[in-house]
Amino acid sequence: MRQQTLHFLASWAAGAALCSSANADTVATASPPIVQTSQGAISGKLLNAVRTYLGIPYAAPPVGELRWQSPQAPAAWSGTRDGSAFGQRCAQPLSIVSPESVNEDCLFLNVHVPDDIGSSKLPVMVWIHGGAFLSGSAADYDMTTLARKGRAVVVSINYRVGAFGFFRQPELAAQNVSPNLGLQDQQAALRWVQSQISQFGGDPSRVTIFGHSAGGASTCLHLVSPQSKDLFHRAIAQSGPCNLLTDATPTSMEAQSVALGAKLGCAEGPGQLACMRQKSAEEIMRASVPNGNEINGVNIRWTPVQDGLTLTGNPARQVRDGQFNRVPVIIGTTHDEGRLFVGAEYHQANQWFVTRADVNAYVNKIAGSDTALAKKLTSTYSFWHYGTLDKAFSAMLTDYFFSCGAMADTEALSRYVPTFNYEFTEPNSPAPTDPLMALGAFHGAELTFLFQRNMIATPTPLPPLNAAQQRLADLMVRYWGRFAATGNPNTFLPPYWPAFQAQRPSSLKLDSSGISVFGSPAFKKDHQCDLYERL
Repeated sequence: MRQQTLHFLASWAAGAALCSSANADTVATASPPIVQTSQGAISGKLLNAVRTYLGIPYAAPPVGELRWQSPQAPAAWSGTRDGSAFGQRCAQPLSIVSPESVNEDCLFLNVHVPDDIGSSKLPVMVWIHGGAFLSGSAADYDMTTLARKGRAVVVSINYRVGAFGFFRQPELAAQNVSPNLGLQDQQAALRWVQSQISQFGGDPSRVTIFGHSAGGASTCLHLVSPQSKDLFHRAIAQSGPCNLLTDATPTSMEAQSVALGAKLGCAEGPGQLACMRQKSAEEIMRASVPNGNEINGVNIRWTPVQDGLTLTGNPARQVRDGQFNRVPVIIGTTHDEGRLFVGAEYHQANQWFVTRADVNAYVNKIAGSDTALAKKLTSTYSFWHYGTLDKAFSAMLTDYFFSCGAMADTEALSRYVPTFNYEFTEPNSPAPTDPLMALGAFHGAELTFLFQRNMIATPTPLPPLNAAQQRLADLMVRYWGRFAATGNPNTFLPPYWPAFQAQRPSSLKLDSSGISVFGSPAFKKDHQCDLYERL
């Protein structure tokens, strides 16, 4: 992922942040039953007919000597732990929708259970938040409606991000410590689910991982990671193709980590790691935030790398080759992913339209030395084809980073496992006002429908879903919940969502004006995917 778009993703925390349940129209009543886990007893609270147990530690605090180590087992507690409030978010910089944190004691998860669960075990859905692997928190999302309407036990998790979660330093490499600590945190949370979720009424044999943006990319990483095998049984990747934010190399990550140490006053060589562990979380966070600049010539990026431990190859290539954990998959994107990033980075930051120079600069980043491709990109993403350069630039970001990669993943996955593909196209999704361009079905727009809360924090409240949009929202919850239960999103009720087949129309268009099925050739034409096949 190029630095500029990485900055977009970090600034907007993957394009979506939900007001916490304290700010939503939730209603708290009596306390739900106390749950006994192997760590100890935990109480919760009842919100909108959903039992919520918040701030449960699934790993030891990664502080002191445990900073930049794989997650360790959590400690037990005596008495009854208060589960009425979210745990702290992991250390991260301030962004438009994500507050700053300098806290490292952050490896918590949250469990949401329908109050009328009865005696049967419900399917489990584990949410992995987005944020470009740089920001975000489970507390940004309200899972109560999805749990209640989707008939599932929904778990949301924190994991280490930025330089705390993706860090490769020579001394750690010599100890065979994976740099993908954030990914290992997610795996530790999934192991906790396997061992503890039955106590809350969840079925550990029916676990679905699902996530958006970096969380969607994480879903793909679990599909290919040998360490994630048997920790989940279905997967949903929303706006997170396998090639999103997964192109960093171990060499570049190591050079970057060493350069960060030098910036902190810790000389390269033996002892640098110990020196860096003496620095405060605030010092490390402020020295490592993505700002478009460079540290000693190394781009500031903190993302997963192929380490031979958690990730043994290129994720997109492994999916194409059938080298992944075989489970049913839902994968999809929104039609106008890139508009959020153009609105945030260009319209809000500069208060002006995109220029041809902006587009050309990005064309050169994509095409590199391929002048024929650069010429074709320039002619394709033009004012004449899209009406404005802002829409043309947005379409290029949509197609290059999201749509075409997700469709390639869909085609590859469908050769091995049941795969269901969608495109969310609702043009009037609740969105912040951009006076220079309608945001359409922007990056993260579908989250408002899935969680049925307005997902973007704005100075004035966004309008609620209208009647047609509410029907679409309820349909999406039904699809996601049924998929978690059975591995197939369909019930006896229409509309039917066919399993993907490349040779016939089988992708679902999610739109409040009507649900329809389309074919991959039409999708590829709409998103100019022929331009990116050579890449």
